[in-house]
Amino acid sequence: MLARPRHPWTAVVPIVLAVLASACGAGDAGGPALVAPSDAGWEARPDTYREAAEASEPGDSAADVRDGAVEAGGPGPNEGWIGAACETEADCKYDDATCLSGFPAGMCSMPCEVTCPDPADDAHAGTFCIEDTATAGEGICVARCAFDWFGEAGCRDGMACRWRERIGQSWVVQDVCVADDGSMSCEGDEVRQPNLGIEEMPGLGGCPAGMAPIQSSGVCIDRWEAHLVQVGPGGDEAPWSPYFNPGGRSVRAVSAPGAVPQGYISGDQAAAACARAGKRLCTRSEWELACMGPDGHTYPYGDVREWGVCNDHRDQHPAIEYFGTSDAWIWSELGNACLNQLHDSLARTGARAGCVTADGVFDLMGNLHEWIDDPEGTFKGGYYVDTVINGEGCLYTTTAHATSHWDYSTGFRCCADL
Repeated sequence: MLARPRHPWTAVVPIVLAVLASACGAGDAGGPALVAPSDAGWEARPDTYREAAEASEPGDSAADVRDGAVEAGGPGPNEGWIGAACETEADCKYDDATCLSGFPAGMCSMPCEVTCPDPADDAHAGTFCIEDTATAGEGICVARCAFDWFGEAGCRDGMACRWRERIGQSWVVQDVCVADDGSMSCEGDEVRQPNLGIEEMPGLGGCPAGMAPIQSSGVCIDRWEAHLVQVGPGGDEAPWSPYFNPGGRSVRAVSAPGAVPQGYISGDQAAAACARAGKRLCTRSEWELACMGPDGHTYPYGDVREWGVCNDHRDQHPAIEYFGTSDAWIWSELGNACLNQLHDSLARTGARAGCVTADGVFDLMGNLHEWIDDPEGTFKGGYYVDTVINGEGCLYTTTAHATSHWDYSTGFRCCADL
């Protein structure tokens, strides 16, 4: 019986097989997943604590608004509300307000034990209760990140968007604005949104937006690897950072040029994201036909490999570079958000202009592994570290993982019937 193709990093890195099994086996997740929203406005929770989180009390929701919450029709975005700049408490226009001087330009806040009030309109930020680092053990209210107001930063000047735990409920995690420490290094808790303003282009050949036909098969395929947008309970959409697993959140797949594609995604999540876009994962035969074309090319661009035309190799494994060691423990950290933010790692969609098929489909080889429709778990094409170990170019096939697996290297694109 033929051996199942390995996950490529198990061959790239010279470590013992026992370590490989623990890092790339039944555990599936490479790091903390961010999962189903609660009543608290699309909250994220570490997957490890999913059951506990589902049983926890909702918080920071409209039901928790206290007397003194900002009324509709107030001043401009977040002015006078939790997270806003302040010189004195008088600048904070709600009951029980405090003005914390330990934040840039001061910060309107209030003490909290578990939850904070939410505002009564959309001109003020959502809230979250975190531990005050200046007074360990006490809670303070901070603002949720707001990318529609503050662009990619998500926060006002002097503040930075980071994942933080709720005080008293460490399994509940949210993106909030905290003081920017000025560090340019990636720590893994930064909530970065590199895909703001990126939109799908019209489809080719009668296909939906962002798609092209696969020869005369009657099937369309995404021209670019997918990124995600988050879909709220009312159908409103918000950006989702491509450096974090979406967990149980409702997300929709988007195919567009110039985007940072979504890594850190399982086959199950990819299938759901395609479905919410009115699409589906591609079958193996569809994916390979799109990559190889009618002439059966080995690579998207032809039959002879041209190194670097696609994002097809990297001299050093990103985990070794980021953690500065090849010790065994790093292979349990493959969900770290910083891995795909290193130089010469994940590329934006379509950045390698020559990595395109005759039908205008980009990056089918390299950049990210791409999940296909296989209940046993298969992804195709290789990724930016390797496009050789499990087959050349379009033939590259990995079947080492269940569809619940995800790590920094796993991405996807969708297909749809014409």
